[in-house]
Amino acid sequence: MLDKKTGEYMDVGQLLPKNKAEFFQKIIDYSYDEIFVANGDGICIYCNNTFEKNYGVKRSDILGQHISYIIDNNYVDILLFDDVLKNKKEITYKQKTAKGRIILNTSVPVLNSDGDVLYVVENCRDITEYEILHNTLDQTQKQLSKEKIISNRKDSIKNTFSYFKSKNMQETLVKTLRFASKDVNLIITGKSGTGKTSLAKFIHDNSDRKNKPFININCTTIPENLIESELFGYKKGAFTGALSSGKKGLVEQAEGGTLFLDEVSEIPMATQAKLLELVQEKQFLPIGSDKKFIADIRIITATNKNLEDAVKNKKFREDLYYRLNVVQLNMPALKDRSEDISVLISHFLLYYNNKYDSKVKMPAQIYDILNNYDWPGNIRELEHLIEFLVINCQNGVISINELPVNILNNENESIMEEHQININIPEKADYKIILEETEGKIIRKYYSTYPSSYKLAEALNLSQSTANRLINKYCK
Repeated sequence: MLDKKTGEYMDVGQLLPKNKAEFFQKIIDYSYDEIFVANGDGICIYCNNTFEKNYGVKRSDILGQHISYIIDNNYVDILLFDDVLKNKKEITYKQKTAKGRIILNTSVPVLNSDGDVLYVVENCRDITEYEILHNTLDQTQKQLSKEKIISNRKDSIKNTFSYFKSKNMQETLVKTLRFASKDVNLIITGKSGTGKTSLAKFIHDNSDRKNKPFININCTTIPENLIESELFGYKKGAFTGALSSGKKGLVEQAEGGTLFLDEVSEIPMATQAKLLELVQEKQFLPIGSDKKFIADIRIITATNKNLEDAVKNKKFREDLYYRLNVVQLNMPALKDRSEDISVLISHFLLYYNNKYDSKVKMPAQIYDILNNYDWPGNIRELEHLIEFLVINCQNGVISINELPVNILNNENESIMEEHQININIPEKADYKIILEETEGKIIRKYYSTYPSSYKLAEALNLSQSTANRLINKYCK
């Protein structure tokens, strides 16, 4: 080191106080980090002031004590001192102290020439504030991710269309993509719950209007006397009870984008005339207005009824039907596209696990049972079931006992048919003998497919001990 006064180099050691031990002691004692030293037997031989602050233990209480003292008295949640002695390697881990501090502990073994541990030196840093910040950011990120997932319509399966395997859905998809970019009117047919709204949104998202509004309305949910005002809006003072400011209708809200009319067959005949003008002339007249407005929208409709029959029965305008039905797409019932059930199950399982911050798993056996069900409520029924199973699951893995009765009954009927279990009822016989013979047939048939007490118990909704007893009785 250069002495500025003399211009000569001097030994840095000359600057240290004569009592070097006391000097280094003060440095260690005032260190921000905790310094803790134990010998090879685990006896504490040194700790600095920061130790007291981190753990709330006085130095006089820990010096000379075995290191296990701090964990035996619940001053800290974890201690890996023995791991350092055993492996003779440096280790870093987190500790939580009784004072609520989170400590990053780096324990280093000091070895002698024979490789034995002389001391273990722990350097511990308080990272509580960092952890709080990290957890806050992590939770914020999770919440944003969760909100992003939930912001998608819960009934939307548009992101799964490309994964569908069934022939009829592949045909629908090919036809959909062919016409999605063409600005023509489409009508989607299919039973309730098949995903008609999702297909309409898929069409919108694959059209030139994708960055404009997608406005949808279920025509069955609006009273007949209100549907015209909901669609076309009204001007100030148009009728008693009208808002003083007037109201924009759904047609105006969809400007530049897509208007989706679900269950279009429910629109009253009087309103159908105004809808025809909208479809045909691209213009509409709000209630109470004397000025017509131009509408730059694409119209997609959907129905679960036969519109041709409605036309024949004078319940739906023929001219409107042909204007709407430029292209017809069909959403098949779920029972007619069983290859897609597993895709939908996985989709909704992921969605509801994210929504409810859970990690519920579905074993292959449950997938098989759900694949064999005919789903009269279609995708809507499947979705509601998956939500129920995620919420209701007790152990993180869906069990057969958590399935609804209607699905279990369907599964049992399917298995009975598969195994062709015939029960002969003679004119006269001992009831107990008939019962036992029937039970034996059922157990032997099921056991041929489910050859273990665990599998048999799952299949027949029995306890494993009961299944084991019946196997021993009828199958051994």
